[in-house]
Amino acid sequence: MLTLRRAPLGRILDIFSLRLACGLVYARNGMLYILHGRDDFSRREELGRIKASLDSDGMLASNTDVLDGREVSLEQLAAICDTVPFLASHRLVVVEGLLRRFEAPERRRRGLRAPRGPAPDLERWLGLAEYVQRLPASTTLVLVDDELSADNPLLQALQAHAQVMEFRALKPGAVLQWVLERAQRQGVDISPAAARLLADLVGNNLWVLANELDKLAAYAQGRRIEGADVKALVDQVRQVNIFALVDAVVERRAPVALRLLRQQLAQGAESGYLLAMVVRQYRLIIQAKELSLSGVGVQEIGQRLGIGSEFVLQRVLDQADRYSLL
Repeated sequence: MLTLRRAPLGRILDIFSLRLACGLVYARNGMLYILHGRDDFSRREELGRIKASLDSDGMLASNTDVLDGREVSLEQLAAICDTVPFLASHRLVVVEGLLRRFEAPERRRRGLRAPRGPAPDLERWLGLAEYVQRLPASTTLVLVDDELSADNPLLQALQAHAQVMEFRALKPGAVLQWVLERAQRQGVDISPAAARLLADLVGNNLWVLANELDKLAAYAQGRRIEGADVKALVDQVRQVNIFALVDAVVERRAPVALRLLRQQLAQGAESGYLLAMVVRQYRLIIQAKELSLSGVGVQEIGQRLGIGSEFVLQRVLDQADRYSLL
């Protein structure tokens, strides 16, 4: 005769709680972030913060995919997002340049050729809004893009299901406050006069500002950074400002370029040298564009162009995206 035993109440509650917890885990969806705007420095820093928050087990690097949004299909993206992370709790999928595919032609400020009329695959890509609602809990999807218009159709479809962050270019009048706040976050003591001098010399190029602040902190060796410290590095800052001028020219930021040009000429820079630096940058941009369109990988592009710095190479590639060879 079969005897049925009644499970203890505590055991029943434990099993129920376990099933409820598992149900909550599987019901929770992954996270979608949209990071866009002209301030690529702050965009990259925010992406770094997202990576750090996910990398609790040190395995995120082997579970991260970076995709070219101009080439990837919705099916490819979904397949990668659905992949279970390997020996880790999280998978990070970063897609660069996807949303700009659906900008109206007159809004495409980076010089990329746009198709006439609506993008041919827009209807298919609008399905991404439905897909992200069932994104695996282990997957975090981040769409990274340059400046987008408010009427971008894919952005409009996704923003209700995403954490959207817009990073606008820092206005010249806000540079001093940015320097002071960044120094405070990093535990660097800098006088207001030194911060103002640094802001005046560098302008609103945040990549250069952050780098110069790090150099000044190392130079001061724990003491307060004063104006004399900035002046001691002024020749290096001037050289860095030449690259900031070149960046402003090739990125078509005319007001910034004119201000930096006047600074360089006032500080005795040779006009012929400045012109040569601009020409050199355009040559790198054209070569990078041709190699990229030929399917050459990023690392090989750097080797062919003789660029050893990952930061400098990424800068050239970003600038190449602003131009068309046609």
